[in-house]
Amino acid sequence: MRILITNHGLDARAGTELYVRDLALGLKAAGHAPVCFAPVLGEVAAEISAAGIAVTDTLEGFDAPDILHGHHHHTTALACLAFPATPALFVCHGVLPWQEAPLARFSNIRRYAAVSEACRRKLLDAGIPADQIVMRLNGFDAARFNRGEPAANDADRKTRALLFSNIAQPVDLLPFRAACAAHGMRLDHAGRAGKVLGAPEEELPRYGLAFAKGRAAIEAMASGCAVMLADYGRIGPLVTTANFGALRSENFGIAVINDPPDQGVLQAAIAALDWDDAARVSARVREEAPFTNTVADYLGDYAAILEDGPADASGIADEARAYLSAILPHLSERDALAGKLYQETATRLDRDRELAALIVRAKDDPSAMKDLLERARWLDPSNPDLQG
Repeated sequence: MRILITNHGLDARAGTELYVRDLALGLKAAGHAPVCFAPVLGEVAAEISAAGIAVTDTLEGFDAPDILHGHHHHTTALACLAFPATPALFVCHGVLPWQEAPLARFSNIRRYAAVSEACRRKLLDAGIPADQIVMRLNGFDAARFNRGEPAANDADRKTRALLFSNIAQPVDLLPFRAACAAHGMRLDHAGRAGKVLGAPEEELPRYGLAFAKGRAAIEAMASGCAVMLADYGRIGPLVTTANFGALRSENFGIAVINDPPDQGVLQAAIAALDWDDAARVSARVREEAPFTNTVADYLGDYAAILEDGPADASGIADEARAYLSAILPHLSERDALAGKLYQETATRLDRDRELAALIVRAKDDPSAMKDLLERARWLDPSNPDLQG
């Protein structure tokens, strides 16, 4: 079976990009012929291509595949328009990103998959019939993440913690680092602003505790780590055998990550960590969440949606018009945000230039120094050193 998988990009090592990689690898291992399409290619695309899987940034000149597996509405729409008779499945990976909304409504999309209960609710709220929605929970590559010895058995691992996030900046680490230090643990940071883990399967088994969400949290658990959910400047619960089922149904994602990263709360959570329970969680993940299970579920979906034969492409023009109407407000919003960012950046640069000139003048001009102090008080009115 030839399956065309779409994604908004295959450049950065991030959630859906790596999901596409693992899906394509799994489909190939099962004897099928996946093709990955994204308008933006890069590191992940190269990794997929090196595995002998076709990758493209254009649909021009392609023979129609047997199945469309769509991620993100704009690339899914392109594929549906290019191959209007090919049956399709659309996967919703998140509730916040604009690309995840089911705006592409084409006759060939016969089934919708949600990776969490929150995503399922998003699809229902968008008017997708419940009988067209299936749950397809995330997983991990058991062949790659094959070092699942629990941290409970390794004293050195219990002294090392990892914040695994593409969102976090160095300043965001402060409460985590202080809480870990209070328990004799060193904190490292993996992500775009930290160390990019090209081979997390090699790095994660070095840590005892991981702060992560979603796929990263699953991979950390599979590697034997205790996991506390965290990302987007928020924290959630420690994953335990008691809450595992509820948290897994939400993909260990933002729907259950709601609290500010208070140092005291973090310290209390680390103090309550039960390493033996974390080992049981790790064993459960390794039993329940291999990504081969997800691939098998998708193959079942493909077989089901192929049963009704080719899609009816007679209404493709009306469906394309409806999609453009649905996407226009989002494009206008993004255009307005880009304009606002441009204006704010230009204003900030002008102020920085004025401030630089004022600093130079203040070296020899008392009145300029007075103006400089006034500017500083305006920028930071709570600073006691600037009062008086």
